[in-house]
Amino acid sequence: MDVKAWSEKGKMFSVLGKEVFVIDEGRSENTLVILHGYGTSTIDYHKILPELTKHYRVVLQDLVGFGFSDKPNKQYFSILDQTDVILELWKILELENITLVSHNLGAAIALELMARNKTQLLDIKFKEFVFLNSTVSFNHEIEDEEHDNISPLQDFSRKMQLMFSSFAFYKIKVKDFFFDANHFSEEDMKARWILMDHKDGREIIDFLANYGTECRLLWNRWFTALDKNILPCKIIIGKNDIIYSEIEAGHFANHIRDCKLHNIENCGHYPMLEKPNELINLILN
Repeated sequence: MDVKAWSEKGKMFSVLGKEVFVIDEGRSENTLVILHGYGTSTIDYHKILPELTKHYRVVLQDLVGFGFSDKPNKQYFSILDQTDVILELWKILELENITLVSHNLGAAIALELMARNKTQLLDIKFKEFVFLNSTVSFNHEIEDEEHDNISPLQDFSRKMQLMFSSFAFYKIKVKDFFFDANHFSEEDMKARWILMDHKDGREIIDFLANYGTECRLLWNRWFTALDKNILPCKIIIGKNDIIYSEIEAGHFANHIRDCKLHNIENCGHYPMLEKPNELINLILN
C-alpha cells in the first residue's frame, strides 16, 4: 500500500493536545474500531478495510507515537494516556455500538477500556471485543520451558529493538513474524518503515521497557475486568505466531466468559496481512 494514498484516506484530529490520524469509512449504524499494535500503524489493515466497510462504519486511528499521529519526544505515552485520547476521539466522532478489534499493544488498550467500561462511567457502548495476537500474558501460573519463562511482551520487545536498528536489518528480521513472508510485500514493508521513521518515530523504542512495567502494574486491574466482563469476546491468533502461543491464548480465553478462541492455520503474528480473508470471516461471523 502506498503511503501517500493511505494518508489521503484519512485526516488529522486534534485530541487532548495531540494530532491523531484517523480513517473513518462506511455508513452502518454499527461501528467497528481497530486498534493497531506496536511498531505498526493503521496501514497494516489496508487489505481488510474495503470488505469491513460493507458491514460496519470502520474507524482506524494511528495511536499517538505511531504512523502519521504525533510522536512525543522523550516522553513515555502510556496505555492510560492512549486510552484517554481514544475515548476523547470517539466522543468527537460520536461513535456508538462499538465492536473493538485490537492487536498487540492495541489489546492492552482494549483491556484498559474493558476495565473502565466495568465502572459503568463511560458514555461509549460496546458490543464485542475481538483480540488479535495479544502480547499481554495471562499465563503467569504456567511455566513454559519453551519460552524460558519470558513473557510474550519481553520477547517481542527484544526482537523489535533489534529490528528497528536499520531498514536492511528490518527487512530480514520482520519476516520471522510471518508463517509465509511472501504475504508481506516489498511495498508494504517500505510503507511500514516509512511510517515508523516518520517524525523520528524509531526513537520511541525505549518505550517498550516502560510499557512492560505498566502492563505488570495494571495486570490485576485487567484480570478483574476480564473476569467480570459480560460482553461477547473473540480471541483470534495466528497459529504459528512466534510471539503469542496457543498456550497463552488458551489461558487468556479461560478467564473470559462468553469467549470464543479461533486459530488461523499457517499464519504468524499479523493475520491482517497474511490471512486477510480468514480474518474478515472470523470478525464478521
